[in-house]
Amino acid sequence: MDIKQKIETSPMQPIQFAVVAVCVLLNMLDGFDVLALAFSASHISDEWSLTGAQLGLLLSAALFGMAIGSMVVSQVADIIGRRRTIIICALVVSAGMALSAVATGFTFLLVVRIVTGLAIGTLQACLNVMVAEYASARHRSTAISFYTAGQPIGGTVGGIIAGILLAQFDWRAVFVFGAVTTLVVAVLAIAVLPESIDYLISRRPHDALTRINSIMAKLHQPALDAMPEKSTVPNTAKTRWTSIVAGPSLVTTALLGFAFFVLMAGFYFANSWTPKLLVDSGFTAADGVQAGVLFSAGGIVGALIFGPVAMRLGVRRSLTILFVLAGAAFVVYALSVDTLTSAYIAAALLGLLTSAVMAGMFTIGPMYYEPEVRATAVGLIIGIGRIGAIVSPIVAGRLLDADWAPGTLYYLFAVPLLAGAVAIFAMRSRRPVLTENADRSGLNTQAAEPVSR
Repeated sequence: MDIKQKIETSPMQPIQFAVVAVCVLLNMLDGFDVLALAFSASHISDEWSLTGAQLGLLLSAALFGMAIGSMVVSQVADIIGRRRTIIICALVVSAGMALSAVATGFTFLLVVRIVTGLAIGTLQACLNVMVAEYASARHRSTAISFYTAGQPIGGTVGGIIAGILLAQFDWRAVFVFGAVTTLVVAVLAIAVLPESIDYLISRRPHDALTRINSIMAKLHQPALDAMPEKSTVPNTAKTRWTSIVAGPSLVTTALLGFAFFVLMAGFYFANSWTPKLLVDSGFTAADGVQAGVLFSAGGIVGALIFGPVAMRLGVRRSLTILFVLAGAAFVVYALSVDTLTSAYIAAALLGLLTSAVMAGMFTIGPMYYEPEVRATAVGLIIGIGRIGAIVSPIVAGRLLDADWAPGTLYYLFAVPLLAGAVAIFAMRSRRPVLTENADRSGLNTQAAEPVSR
């Protein structure tokens, strides 16, 4: 049994729970940062007399930066290490929040938000990989469910804190709070996070064996006498990208990238437009806000339920079913907007199912790539999804300008999500590198499936 199999099949140790906890905290702060501008938007707009177009650019700036960070910058983690990349990005996010607090105009804030988004996009890809690598096979889907829940929890709690701060101070206080708390968690990450064992084995820095054995001691595993056999494939930018987007891996990347695209398109459309579209359907602004809160609350529950479901059914099967249910939830919401109570229930259900699918996608993404390219690959497929997140709210706005009824927009996302289910189902012909699931005895329950790469 090799080093990774030992970790995969052994009980979770305190250091593994600590890794998951720090990654959850960082994802919570990312959730707060992404929504910080939304919380402060009206105050910034009033102070600087911004046009609607300018405010829209500010709101999209972080998402644009996140897409580029996920697809391009995240490959740095496969070169300098997951731990170092996470810490650097957390510090950049903290600095970005601090610079946002002292911004004096539109252009300055726009640039800062793009740079902050670059760091967040890179950070999220690395955090996802770290949780996947350090969780045991049996608990991986649950660990990533908690990690995924961090973002809506951060947005929800952050919204409450932002409301308190905005009632007492101006909008800059929201960013000061974000800068300080992110810096504190970055220091915690420096103290707690180990380096990825997969990275140390694949890249082999000069002290790799010493560092691996230090981690192995914390995992209650025997020390290694020598480094495992090294791959003969050169680990260059060209070989990393070739192994992701060429040959059989191209099919894997295309399927996962497509599934992420349709998911994030639907999720960010619902997250961004549900409050406004409920108002356009004849209800009050307060009703719209309440629907948005219920969507977020449902999202927290949805992220947390994926783990237990996946432990019973397996990651791929659970994710396929949840994609279908999420598509159905968009149809249910479209049919429910005539009555406020039914719209509330449908909004919570929509948040629950789309967030459960999000947890599943963050779980399945790292499973199909070798350690040498894992951060790059996960960053790429998440980045493809971010394109959907950017495009879908814009398309929705154009369709509203073309006099589409608010409720009918939700029908548009049902069929793409069903197509996402087909893409995940097609992954049955792909062989995961990380174990999909494990039973109570610690054995791989998926090992008997006929697979090919």
